[in-house]
Amino acid sequence: MEYSQFCQRQYPGMKVTADIMQASNENRMIASFVGYAQAAGFAVAFFGPAIFGALSMPQPEWATYMQENKGLAIGGFFMGNIITGNLVQTGAFEIYLGPELLHSKIGTGVLPDVNWLVKELASRNPELPNLPPQVLLDQK
Repeated sequence: MEYSQFCQRQYPGMKVTADIMQASNENRMIASFVGYAQAAGFAVAFFGPAIFGALSMPQPEWATYMQENKGLAIGGFFMGNIITGNLVQTGAFEIYLGPELLHSKIGTGVLPDVNWLVKELASRNPELPNLPPQVLLDQK
């Protein structure tokens, strides 16, 4: 269940906002380079003779190897997607109450327990209704 929906169901007056944490500029640049390398490798593997013929260049050995092993090129393409995804993923799930950080997935490595989150929000924010949360998730 999405945390924001659960919290808003418990405290209907609560305003929840979300933002995306961007990966570092270095990681985004490397991810772009990997994407360009993927496109170039794919083009050479499937259209190498036409490309090198249009450029009036002899076809290099590595290009011939890629054309003869198209499965390797396709595998490289999927591997590039995995690398790119890992480079741009931050893993961030940070919870703030105003300017105060309540929980950081980057710092702890885990998502917060939703029951803890609801209780923490209520204890730190006296403006929330004093009604007890309606339904907490089962603690098994």
